Amino acid sequence: MPTPRAPNMTKGLKARYGSTVRKRVSKVLYARRMTRQCPSCGSANLRRVSAGIWSCKKCGYTMAGGAYEP
Repeated sequence: MPTPRAPNMTKGLKARYGSTVRKRVSKVLYARRMTRQCPSCGSANLRRVSAGIWSCKKCGYTMAGGAYEP
């Protein structure tokens, strides 16, 4: 049985830009899409709305944070 692999977020780049750059971009994009813990209600429903805007789907709490990580 094959070992599980991390999702490749840079499939559209194909063989361009070099492997190191693609690995860095993949790491940032994967971190951006992860769900985070809401500081208000504690649920794991904090998602990125746009660059620097994070919102909880459960309680509606909205906060400003980093572009890729809150």
